[in-house]
Amino acid sequence: MDIVAIAEAYRNHPLPPQVELVSFADKRRLYKADIFFQNNIIEQKRKKFKPHYQFILDSKKPYIVVESAVFRKNMHQPPSKNAYHRFSWFSYFRDEGWYNNHKCPPDRWNEVKAMQSIEIKPWRKTGKYVLLILQRPGDSSLKNLLKKYGTYEIFLQSVLRDIRKYTSKPIKIRLHPLRQDVQLDILNKVNLDGVTISENNKDSKLLEGGNGLQRDFDDAFAVIGFNSNALTESICEGIPTFSLCPSSMAWECSNKDLKNLDTPNTFDRDQWLYNLAYCQWREDEIARGLPIKHLLPLYNKAKIHSRTGL
Repeated sequence: MDIVAIAEAYRNHPLPPQVELVSFADKRRLYKADIFFQNNIIEQKRKKFKPHYQFILDSKKPYIVVESAVFRKNMHQPPSKNAYHRFSWFSYFRDEGWYNNHKCPPDRWNEVKAMQSIEIKPWRKTGKYVLLILQRPGDSSLKNLLKKYGTYEIFLQSVLRDIRKYTSKPIKIRLHPLRQDVQLDILNKVNLDGVTISENNKDSKLLEGGNGLQRDFDDAFAVIGFNSNALTESICEGIPTFSLCPSSMAWECSNKDLKNLDTPNTFDRDQWLYNLAYCQWREDEIARGLPIKHLLPLYNKAKIHSRTGL
């Protein structure tokens, strides 16, 4: 199987041995590829990279996407043989990507849990406030938010209105550690009555919230977000979680309707954890080509999908 990545647009993640980097100028070589390999997706890409991602889409050939890990708490920071990265066909979104991870065994989750000292805590029934998790403006993860609401400001106005409608609990907002100035500018345009902004993000790590996120979790009654990766962590913490987008990796074990904010549902998390662990691969496994081998059984289906959308 001939798998190539466009060299000028590829960055941030290790390359499996099955993948060859090819210059965008070498169109003859690119046209020969069976599968393309890319990091992230075309949404929100800087203008200079969009032609590369569009070329892959226009080729009508299947492509594999690599993104940051699902379980990030206490993870070794890349580059490291023990750092994880996520692999899927077509997208890293839960409802768009094909992970080949249906009814997985617990082996990979047990490795992640032990390596990163992740504790799955009992579901919580008390707390002082509702925690709203923000995401970085301009990030590709917000493509469905913008499609539904038009702007981040309108999203925040809508969600804060609904939170106030369905609970009298105080609201705490946690900023994403990146582009906080933009987030604060947006917040200045919405009604912040009864809202405090957390200051627990000064020690956030590159890919996870660190001790600051934990401090915000400690007294939270519920956590709300669109599709932030922090929602998977809040579920592990046993905090009733509300995911507002089916693309969230937390979707199966989260509440979907803020009407239930004062009486949230809880979920059996075991199979969800097992399946998510088969979405991500350590750098030493990537060097052995394991994520590609895991995804290749879906190649024929992916090839048909690329050509026909079926």
